[in-house]
Order: sequence, then C-alpha cells, then structure tokens
Amino acid sequence: MRPRIGYKKLAAVGVAAVVGVASTIALTSGSASASPVFGYSGYSYGTDVQSGLANSGPQVISKFGCTTDANKADKNDIATANVNGQAIARSVKTDTHAFNNKSGTGVTSTAVAADVRVGSLLTLTGVKTTTTSKYSKGQLSYTGSTTFAGVRIGAISVPSLLNPKPNTKVAVPGLGYIVLNRVGGVKTASGIYSYAQAVVLHATVKNQYIPQGVDVAVLKTRAEISKPATALVIGDAYGTKAMADKLVVSDATSLQTTCQGTEGKTVRVAVGELNIPKVAYVGGVYTTKNGAIGEGKSYINFTSHVAGVKVGNLSIGAIESSASAWKTKDNKAGVSSSSTIASIKVGGKSYAVPTGENKTLVIPGVAKLTFNQVMRQKRYIAVNALVVEVPGLNTKVVVAHSAAGVVS
Repeated sequence: MRPRIGYKKLAAVGVAAVVGVASTIALTSGSASASPVFGYSGYSYGTDVQSGLANSGPQVISKFGCTTDANKADKNDIATANVNGQAIARSVKTDTHAFNNKSGTGVTSTAVAADVRVGSLLTLTGVKTTTTSKYSKGQLSYTGSTTFAGVRIGAISVPSLLNPKPNTKVAVPGLGYIVLNRVGGVKTASGIYSYAQAVVLHATVKNQYIPQGVDVAVLKTRAEISKPATALVIGDAYGTKAMADKLVVSDATSLQTTCQGTEGKTVRVAVGELNIPKVAYVGGVYTTKNGAIGEGKSYINFTSHVAGVKVGNLSIGAIESSASAWKTKDNKAGVSSSSTIASIKVGGKSYAVPTGENKTLVIPGVAKLTFNQVMRQKRYIAVNALVVEVPGLNTKVVVAHSAAGVVS
C-alpha cells in the first residue's frame, strides 16, 4: 500500500476520449466523506504540430484527463512520429503517470526518442524530456528538464548543447531555428501545471522536410496537480480526432484538460490547418477553457471551434461545441452543452443541418454524419458537434469535442 499524505481519496474518476463516441467518464461510488481530494492530469506527445499546414495531429500519445486516482498511468512505446511524410522522431516512448509516495503526490510525464532528425540539417540522439508537478507538505512545486546524448547541426557536433539551459535558441541553416529544453510552470491558488518540450522546430525558410511557417514540438510533456479541494472541475476539449481501421491516425488536436480550472480566466489553444493523409483536411482549430474551484462554487466551461472539414467530396462549414458544469456549496449542480454547424455540402448540393441531439444523416456513397452527439452522466456532460463515418474507408472523424463535469 502506498503511503498516504493524510487525505482520503475518492474512487477513480477519469476521462477517456473515444473516437466516434462522446468521451466517457467512470463515476464510481466512493466514500461519503467530504474529505479533500487531489486532481491529476497530464500528457506526453512524440510530436505536436503547433502552426501552419502539417500532415497530422499529435502522435505517440500517453495521456489522461483529470482523475483522483493516484495510480493512473498511460504508456505508448516504440513508434515513429512523422511530420509532412518525414520520420522526425524514431523509437519514441511516452509515459504519463500519477503518484502518491513519500516524496509527495503528483504527476510525471516523460518522453524519449532514440533520435530526432530533420534530414541532414539536424540530428539529436538519446533524447529525453520530463516534467513533474507535485504537492508535498502543503507546497506546490515542479521540475522539468531535457538531455541529449548527441547534438549535431549539419555536420558539426555541439557537445555544449547536451544538457542545454532552459529555452536555448539555436540557428539551424536550411531550416530556421530550434528551441531546446523549453520548460516552464504555472502556479495558481488551486494547483500547478508544468510543461517541458525537448525541442521545438521552427521552419522559417523553405526546405524539403517541414513546410515553411510550421512549428513542431518534439517530445512534449505536461503534468498537472490540484491542491486538495472539496470539489474538482473536470473535462476536456479538442478540435478533431481521426481513426482509420481501428488505428488512431490523428490524435486530439488543440487538446485541453483541467482539474483546477483557470481562476476564471479564458485559456485558448490553437493549431493551424491540418491535412490528415487519406482521411480529411481540417481548417484552423482552437479550444478554450474557463473555470474555477472554490468554497462557494466550482464551475467549468470548455469550447471547441473548427473552421471547417473536408472528407472526400464532403465539405462541412464552421463547427463549434461547448460544455459546462457547475456545483455550489449547498449541493446544487447542473450541466449543459451545445453545438452548431454552419453548412453541409457534397459537390454543389447543400444539406440541412438536423436539430436536436444525436441526429444522423446518411449521404449514400459519401458518409454517415452524426450531429450533436451527447452523453450525460451525473454532473458530467460530453458533446461531439459532428462525427463523420466513411464506411468504404472504415474511417471515423470526431469534430469539435467538448466535455465538462464536477467531482466532489
């Protein structure tokens, strides 16, 4: 049995994103005690395109949304992350796990790769990045770092960069520049989250590997822990997620999750256009979250916005969704959701957007569309504005996902 820190934990509460179905949350009955609980969340990515046109969303993912389970963990091992058809990171392993031991309680996210290459322009070997956020003895803290076994820019080895200082910027001829060991943390009255990225590639000049104007984070990690609270806010939002033949070909874009809220501030995460090979073209995506946890009231709102989606001959206009949840100290609570879609076209023919929840439209020979797909549980709601299924290609794309809930 792992040592406790004097706070009684509820049964596990977690969010698992499911392609084609609203995200699910396991609400398991726990102790009736009002003892404070901790919230854990985090992720590790092999690569994540942050702007411009690219050929996929995040790859080689390990992640979990807000959970009170100090044993929660996720891993993804031995894979290659590609950008624009190029193998950027090889033998990638990601790991995100919560912990509760003598050092404290928190989350650690780690990502490693045998090598990171941009053709002959840049070679990084033995790459490891990690970040930890934890709560111990009444205090919040974080650590983050990146190390390399070898760094070569062009044909020149640079041993001084094996253990780079945080946010080290280096010019790379023929590409633009890179930022090594990008780390940081944000502490609030409700908790702390930290991030670490081994290297961010900035393609500022035309090259054959990464489209000009694109930024790519390689080995990207995040860890979040809330301070003990009587209620946590949970949920997530993302722009798109795609699956083909039961294989996730593009994971959640512009993903946001939370345990602690945002102290009432709106946090926005955006990504440029995406081309998911042989699946879909996606316009610009952004998500927002806004919420807080407090003695009188806890609340959270997530939104997702997608400029448009094209799947074969099918063209969908602007798509949006939102999900909200709240709870007051007198045990009153509520949830709500909404979604909108601007237009649906196949060639020159337009189709009406159905109203209401969980409506479907089958366009023969093109796709099955599910609109405003909603799933509810006690004090939790999730909505997918649109799910596109192309039976002939065995392809499914979730568009504009939002979910929100309150746990106490």
